[in-house]
Amino acid sequence: MILLLIGTAMTATFLVARLMTPLYEAEADIMFNPRELSWMGDTTQPGALPPSEESARKNEIAIVQSRVLAEAVVDRLELQRIAEFNPSLRPSLSERLRALVAGWAGPALSLLPIEAAASEMPGGGAPHRNTRDEVVNSFQRRLDATSSDASRVISIRFRSEDAERATLVANAVADHFIAQKRDQEVSAAEALGRSLTQEIADLNRDIRDAERRLEETRIALGLHSDSNIKALADRMTELNRQLIAVTGERLRAEAQFAEAQSVRSNGSESAAQVLDSPLIQRLQEAATAASSQVGQLSLRYSNNHPALIAARAELRDLRSRIGEEVQKIQNSRLNAVAIAKTNEEGLRQQVNLLNEQMAKANASEVDVRVMEREVEAKRTLLPQLAARLNNANAQIDYLKLHGPDMQVISRAVVPPFATFPPTLAMLATAFVLSAGGGGVLALLLERADNTVQSLSQIRRMTPVRVVGALPIADRRRRWRRRPPAEHVLDETDSMFIEQLRSLALRTGLGDPTTKVLLFTSSVSEEGKSSAASSMARMLALSGRRTVLIDADLRAPTVHRIFGMNRGPGLTEYVTGGHSLSEVIRTDTASGAEIITAGRNVASPSDVLQSPRLQELVSDLAVMFDAVIIDSPPVLAACDAHILARLADRTLMIVRWRSTRISTFVSAMQRLSDDRIPVDGIVLSQVDGRKYRLHDYGDSAMFSAGFRKYYTRT
Repeated sequence: MILLLIGTAMTATFLVARLMTPLYEAEADIMFNPRELSWMGDTTQPGALPPSEESARKNEIAIVQSRVLAEAVVDRLELQRIAEFNPSLRPSLSERLRALVAGWAGPALSLLPIEAAASEMPGGGAPHRNTRDEVVNSFQRRLDATSSDASRVISIRFRSEDAERATLVANAVADHFIAQKRDQEVSAAEALGRSLTQEIADLNRDIRDAERRLEETRIALGLHSDSNIKALADRMTELNRQLIAVTGERLRAEAQFAEAQSVRSNGSESAAQVLDSPLIQRLQEAATAASSQVGQLSLRYSNNHPALIAARAELRDLRSRIGEEVQKIQNSRLNAVAIAKTNEEGLRQQVNLLNEQMAKANASEVDVRVMEREVEAKRTLLPQLAARLNNANAQIDYLKLHGPDMQVISRAVVPPFATFPPTLAMLATAFVLSAGGGGVLALLLERADNTVQSLSQIRRMTPVRVVGALPIADRRRRWRRRPPAEHVLDETDSMFIEQLRSLALRTGLGDPTTKVLLFTSSVSEEGKSSAASSMARMLALSGRRTVLIDADLRAPTVHRIFGMNRGPGLTEYVTGGHSLSEVIRTDTASGAEIITAGRNVASPSDVLQSPRLQELVSDLAVMFDAVIIDSPPVLAACDAHILARLADRTLMIVRWRSTRISTFVSAMQRLSDDRIPVDGIVLSQVDGRKYRLHDYGDSAMFSAGFRKYYTRT
């Protein structure tokens, strides 16, 4: 599937590439020199920095791709007359159909009204008013300009259906760009020179006016001494010093008041340590002693004892006195805070008043200094403008003499090959995308596959023993495979034969207690008849007396596998009229005995429930070493349930990557509901090479290293 997707995608891509109109790309290179980055200045931004090389390079590329330059080249080369750029010159759909039919109809076209219609179409009349815009847009889409990092070279590329036209346009764009750049630079330099000359004249006039206003202001304000301002400054320094001292006193008073406030809120126990009052300390010591005495008396007397009552009264008096002393200290500190705030406010008012006086004194001085700085700034700017004017004049002379510092370092040549469509790149992209898409699609299909795929998967679905897997008998003949039963005759030590032997061994076939082996499946086409026929031939070739019974009376296949007639067979024997010797036939290739299904009957289930069939199976178990029964599918009819009661072992055949999981589970559930034991499950028609690719837990059984154990003869 992946190869099919890759082949289809690459074929379609190749056809699409062949159908595309080829385009030729011509390239011309121009280089601008470092002098191009010199900055002639801007009168409104004297402190601006010159543009970087990257900015200059981007600006030049934008000019090359601009619409103004495109319109100029279109007009110069008259590209609007070429159908490649002008859509109105291309034949319309009706004209192309008319030209196509012209070879068939011939003179009969003169009788059709298509002539009149064609003459009225836009292509035959005046050009559409948007034709020029469409031509320029088409031109800009085909033009490209790039430049690598850290390079002053700009590559101009143009694509056209004609190789010579692509070369002509690329060179024309480069030449017109340099000519346009020269004209723009000369015009810009001349405009800058005129602007700088006018600005210098205006600046000289402003300097004279500013100096005159400065002198008039000095005379009007009488600014000849600064002694008054100095005295005010000294007074301000002294007031600030006093204000700082008063502010410190206020902060200390507020801290002491806050300390007393916290003592009152927390209780009087820590008042002596916090307030540092000797009286409070003595009262605190007395209260501590009284509290200790109350504690001792409370241990000796009851609460109503006079001594205990007196001690408690004394303790209350002491604590009350402590609270009164704390309140006195708090009131005194609050007064100190109020006094400090009053002093501080008075000093602040004096400072504010002095500030107003100094502001009035400094106002006139500030105005004069501002005017002085303005005059000085204009004097400083005048030499800068003069230098920029000289620079602009020098550049004007240089541009008129030498032109812009740009040159064509590589002119475009006629390209020998078309650059569009990129067939190899398209094929490579198609290969990568189709391969990746095919892989993803294959993975999704694998994930969506709900069939039985491995032995380990079967073990997870059911506790029934998995006895083996039967590979494809003859994988080499992919298109003309032989039935597995014929493969048994040719191969003696192939993997298929070895797996058949393993099945016989693991099912105990041939033991005195296990002689009758039943093969069934969930649905048809799972390989149960092939497995039963191959097992019968393998056992017969190994020297065991083996008989194969085709009990699938509804759709028998054993007679076709062995090349026999369908009857007489099992049906004729059970319904009467034929003996065992008449219905049993020998496979001359292997020596196995075969009992075919026989003729069709109306009710196969009645035949299988007949006591005569039970007697037949019992007799054959005595006569032969192994009795193989091919049963109908479990989900097709109830025949497998009837036959399973006659067999010693029942094998469920499951076809690899064909039997759906739900189908297999349903068949196993139906057998379990009827209490029919399944002694083993066999995975049939397994492709060993594909099985190894999935890397299942048991895929090693099909590994290449085991081939040496299976010799083909």
